[in-house]
Amino acid sequence: MAFIYETTVDPDAEDNSHASTLDIVGYNKRVLEVGCATGYFTKALSDRGCQVVGIELDPDAAAIAEKWAERVVVGDLDAGTLWSELEREQFDAITFGDVLEHLRDPLATLRAAVRTLKPSGIVAISVPNIAFGDVRMALMKGDFPYNDTGLLDRTHVHFFTKRGLGEMIGQAGLVLVETRRVVMPLFQSELGVKRQSIDQATINSILEDPEAETYQFVVKAVQDNGTRTLATLAQRVNELSDQAHDEVVRTALLHNEMHGLRMDQEKMRKLQRDLERTRSALHQAQQESAECRQQVEAILNTKTFRLLAPFRRLYDRLRRRPGLGPVSPGAR
Repeated sequence: MAFIYETTVDPDAEDNSHASTLDIVGYNKRVLEVGCATGYFTKALSDRGCQVVGIELDPDAAAIAEKWAERVVVGDLDAGTLWSELEREQFDAITFGDVLEHLRDPLATLRAAVRTLKPSGIVAISVPNIAFGDVRMALMKGDFPYNDTGLLDRTHVHFFTKRGLGEMIGQAGLVLVETRRVVMPLFQSELGVKRQSIDQATINSILEDPEAETYQFVVKAVQDNGTRTLATLAQRVNELSDQAHDEVVRTALLHNEMHGLRMDQEKMRKLQRDLERTRSALHQAQQESAECRQQVEAILNTKTFRLLAPFRRLYDRLRRRPGLGPVSPGAR
């Protein structure tokens, strides 16, 4: 039997959401894999010493995945009833590999999953970027080309941008601590947009957005502890990550400009100076980002953070109770 989403996982692949998710999860963890399909990713987790519990809608696919999982819970995430089977479970990591975009209520599913997360646990999520440049150009031509797989999979019912994904993660009681990207050049996707059909001015305008060639976002999130320390550090990590990404894009554009134009020596020297400044800014952002991530990990591993887990769950329930509205920063 053929399964449409079945694939091979290469842990060392570049620009690959599976490889990035594996790196985020790490080794020897207890993992809840939401949407495990036939277990191709389950096997990759198992190969790293992880114990995996899967969730899968298709019972035939679930039966295959059980070869590498402790067990697979079969059920419809949108129905919400399967979580009773995981009531007493606690996981070091929860993965949503290209799952949330298929759900009618992805936020409800994310919130339910977070209740099974250990205090120091992490959530790894990958989603396609609906603001990818090829999608924009297709829309400009009046087209929205659905496919069996990819960005415009015809079973997608939710579409995410970077901002929209971040907002949903916050509403689920999580803090975004790392953003990775699967990058694809324009005109290389399954959407089939042809370069000759788009004028250069439009291409240049689209490329002004640093995320124009981001095909997928792969993010890491942790539980919001209700204090400013973790939230502030996480925000700084993401700002630095975005800055580093922007500098990488800017470096590539400067290289293209230097090699694609005949220019006088003065303009060439100016571009070279710009390039050096960009490289320096990238190096500084990467260093500071690494330091901030270490501080986030230190907070998550403190005994106090783990002991306060019940109070954080209470905080999250109160924050979402109708009529109370969001908790103000001053109340933290």
